[in-house]
Amino acid sequence: MLALLDPLRQLLAASPLALLFLTIGLGYLISHLRLAGVPVGIAAVLFAGLLLGVWGEGAFVLPEFVLQLGLLLFVYMIGLQSGPAFFRLLRRRGLALGGLALLAVAVAGALTWGLAGAAGLSPALAAGLFCGATTNTPALAAASEALRGTTLALVPTVGYSIAYPLGVAVPLLVAELALRLARADMPAEARLAEAELGPPTEEPGASNLRVENPALAGRLLGELPFDEMAVRVSRVQHGEDVKVATPDARLALGDVVHVVGGPHALARAALLVGRPIEGAPGPEASRDQVDFRRIFVSSPAVVGQRLGDLALATRFGAVATRLRRGDRDFVPTDDTVVERGDRLRVVARPAALPGVAAYLGDSVRALGETDFLSLSLGLVAGMALGAVHVPLPGGFGFSLGLAGGALLVSLVLGALGRSGPIDWHIPSTANAAFRQLGLVLFFAAAGLGAGSHFVAAAAAQGLVLLAIGAAVTLASAVVLLFGARHLLGADWVTASGVLAGGQTQPALLAYAGERAGSEAPNDAYVAVMPAAMIAKILVAQLLLTALGVS
Repeated sequence: MLALLDPLRQLLAASPLALLFLTIGLGYLISHLRLAGVPVGIAAVLFAGLLLGVWGEGAFVLPEFVLQLGLLLFVYMIGLQSGPAFFRLLRRRGLALGGLALLAVAVAGALTWGLAGAAGLSPALAAGLFCGATTNTPALAAASEALRGTTLALVPTVGYSIAYPLGVAVPLLVAELALRLARADMPAEARLAEAELGPPTEEPGASNLRVENPALAGRLLGELPFDEMAVRVSRVQHGEDVKVATPDARLALGDVVHVVGGPHALARAALLVGRPIEGAPGPEASRDQVDFRRIFVSSPAVVGQRLGDLALATRFGAVATRLRRGDRDFVPTDDTVVERGDRLRVVARPAALPGVAAYLGDSVRALGETDFLSLSLGLVAGMALGAVHVPLPGGFGFSLGLAGGALLVSLVLGALGRSGPIDWHIPSTANAAFRQLGLVLFFAAAGLGAGSHFVAAAAAQGLVLLAIGAAVTLASAVVLLFGARHLLGADWVTASGVLAGGQTQPALLAYAGERAGSEAPNDAYVAVMPAAMIAKILVAQLLLTALGVS
C-alpha cells in the first residue's frame, strides 16, 4: 500500500506548491477536531505539516521565503489591529496588567531554563518548548530565525509542537478549576468588570422631545451639552417646518427635537429639554424636507479623522446620528475616530445626501481594497527595526527579529492610523485574510521542515518534553490568573481575560467570554497580549543564548 504512494511522494518532493497546498488543505480538515472541547483551530496546519514531514523523510521542504512571508504578514496584521486599543489601555490600566504579563513570561522562561538544563535538552529544543508551552507563534518564529542558516533552525518547531496541545488545555483546566473552587458568580463578576471599564454602551433608540425649558429659548444647539450626554440631535421641528439639527440651529419654546441615544442618555436629555411626545408623529415622520441614509466610510481622506473634524454640518448641513461598526450600533461623539468600513447614519436635506456620500466614499468595493504602499512601507520598517542588534552586558545580545520588529512597528502605526496622506489601516476583512494567510504559510513551512526531527525527539525524550512543557504552562497560568485576582484585585472575568492575553491564546479568550456571558474579557486581553508577545519573542532568543547557542 505504501509503495503505491511513492509516486505521490515523488511528486510532492518535486513540487513545493503542491506540497504547500496539500499541507494547508489537510490542516483545514484536522482543524475541526476538538481537544478538551476546544477546536484545534488553525494550528492543525502545523500538525499536518509534521505528519507529512515525517512521511517525506526529509524530502518535503518549502523555500525559506514561505516561512518568512507568513511570519511577517501574521504579526504585522495583529499589531495593526491591536495598536489603537493597546495604547489606549496602556494609559488607563495597562501598566499593572502588562507588568503581570512580564512577570509570568519571566517565570516561564526561568523555569524552562532550569528544567531544560537539568534534563540536558538542546537550547533549540528548549526554546521551542517555551514557545509551545506559552502558545506563542511569533516567539517560535523569532527562535527559528535566530538559528537560520544552521542545522538547528527547525528544531524549535519540534519542541513547540510537543508542548502546544497542553499549552492550550492546561490553562483552560486551571481557569475552570479555580472558578469552581471559588464558586464565582460569573454574571455578577461580569457586571463588576463592565462597570470597571466604564458606562456600558447602550443600544441606540430615539425620542421626540418638546422644548419646555425656558432656559433653552433662543439658544443654539451647538451651545448645549448634548455631546457630553452621548446624545445626537438629528432634526428640529418648528411648526410645520423641519430642519437638520446643525449646531447653528436656534431653539424656541414649543419646538420638537428628535434625539438619538441610549435609554439613560435619552432620559437625561428629557430632563434638559422637556417631556417626550407620545403617540403623535414627530419630525422624522416625513422625509420630504429632511432625509437619512446609511453611508459607508471608505474614502482615505476621512479615515482616521475625528467625526467633529469632518465638519459635516458646515460642509453639507448634515448630522451623523449613529455609527455601525461590525455588528454593533452606537451613538458617536465629535471625538469618535471613524474607521474604514464604518457605516454612518447621516441626516441631511435630500439634495445634500449625494454630496455626503461622495465625501465619505460610500464604496463597498473600496473596503476590500488594500493600500499596498502603506503595507509595504510598514513591513520594510518592521524588518529594519527587527534587524537592529542590541548588545547586553556579558557578551549577550538580542534583536527583535522579523516578528518583534514587525509587531512593534505595526502597534505604533495602528495607533497612529494615518501619517499625512498615508493611511496605515488595513480594512478588517483584508486584515483577517492576510493574518490567516500568514499563519497557514508559517505553520506549513515550519511543520514540514520539522517533521524529520519530530519522531526522533519524541521517541527519545517524549515524556520529559511533555512534562517540562506542562510545568511551564502551569506556572505561567497560575501567575497570570491568581496574580490578576489577588495581587491586582481584579474580578474573575478580568482575570480570565488577563490569562488569555498573557498566554496569547485566542481559544482561552473565547472560553472566558463564553463563561462570563460578556465581552468584558476582551479589554484585558488586548491590554496584556502585545506586552506578553514581545516579551516571549525576547525570552525565546535569550534562552538560546543562555543555554549555549552562540
